[in-house]
Amino acid sequence: MKNHENDLSFGDIVTDKEPPGHKGRDGSDTDRAVVVNTPPVTAEEWDVPSRRATVAEENPQYRSDSPIAIVVFTPDLDSEFQYYSGVAPLKLTRLERSDVDYYAFPQPRLRKVGSRGPIEVDINQIHPSPYHSRTFSISDNRQFIEDIIARGKPPKPPVVWANRNHTHTYTRAQSDSLTLLDGHKRVWASHVAGFDEIQILGMYLDDETATRVWANRHLDSYNRTETNCARNRLKNKWGESYRQFF
Repeated sequence: MKNHENDLSFGDIVTDKEPPGHKGRDGSDTDRAVVVNTPPVTAEEWDVPSRRATVAEENPQYRSDSPIAIVVFTPDLDSEFQYYSGVAPLKLTRLERSDVDYYAFPQPRLRKVGSRGPIEVDINQIHPSPYHSRTFSISDNRQFIEDIIARGKPPKPPVVWANRNHTHTYTRAQSDSLTLLDGHKRVWASHVAGFDEIQILGMYLDDETATRVWANRHLDSYNRTETNCARNRLKNKWGESYRQFF
């Protein structure tokens, strides 16, 4: 029976035990890559179309039933998906649409050397979810704000949706917009505390999945007024299919 259990996870930083001397886009040598997906298949089941072979055939020194990992070398990842924090996998369809090269490795060929973590950004880059329906007051959250000031950061990084399909209205240049999925209060309090920068956990998702992540993290805790407000906003965006988020 084949074992599809993966030892590596998306967000892991790895090096190749048999480094090929990969060069990043900037021409610098680098041997570090980030695992961005771990499909539930083995090396003998994953085809490499450009080589007309499977990963197992390309790596005969490793077991053919080894689980695989999809990696992107760090310079390429930072160029195209700079806010990727390893919270969720990057879908292969998204990678295909991007301008980065990705590679499939048998996991035993890779050595974990770290983990992708929070990314520091200008706090003004972060926007609230259009469905968020809760407001905060300084008088009700004074201790929370003071704790953040004393700590120098929120208790944990907020989770944001990095939307690669965003286009600036005036310049028409494409860039990532950062929309909160979880942590509105933390970002609000950080604004009040006077922070210019904040660490975030970025996720690259499609619109529907991002909306579902937001809904799963908020709707159960909303009161009736907040829920009705969120329902109306979801309905304006999704029509009658808004019900899928409840």
